[in-house]
Amino acid sequence: MKLIVGLGNPGPKYEKTRHNIGAMVADGLVASAGERWKLHKKSGAQVAPITVAGHQVLVAKPRNYMNECGRQIGPLAKFYSVPPADLIVLHDELDIDFGQLRLKQGGGEGGHNGLRSISQAIGSRDYLRIRLGIGRPPGRQDPADFVLKPFPSAARTEVELLIGRGVDAAELLVSHGLEAAQNTVHAW
Repeated sequence: MKLIVGLGNPGPKYEKTRHNIGAMVADGLVASAGERWKLHKKSGAQVAPITVAGHQVLVAKPRNYMNECGRQIGPLAKFYSVPPADLIVLHDELDIDFGQLRLKQGGGEGGHNGLRSISQAIGSRDYLRIRLGIGRPPGRQDPADFVLKPFPSAARTEVELLIGRGVDAAELLVSHGLEAAQNTVHAW
């Protein structure tokens, strides 16, 4: 089984922010499969089982804050015996232009507290990542402030396109593996 995790912060205050683009893509995956979120009692995360190209996939969203998401994702991965190589994390990425996606396995966290929390919880950095580009903040705006602001309303179409591409990238990663998915996604 593959575990796809969409990172974000809980509550209506954060649901439309840049930091929640991973959770938005997870919502898109679940909706496109016609499933609904339910609570996984042992971990506290929201989960939804889906099938992608014949593969069983569990999509999850932590219900705690980004910097503590490993407290729910670690127990969830352990409960379902998901090794790091079968964990796919959807997350916002400042160092990629808005609207672009990049796939990779392993590496550092680049200051992303959600990734750091997951790495600590599962004892490995060697998991798959779908890096959803949100771009750098303008001028001297603090990156922490930037990621917690909503996308501008003028960017609504681009946000929907990014969510759709994120869903497609996750499905490609599950169905075709990392290298084939990278060859397709990185050409978009």
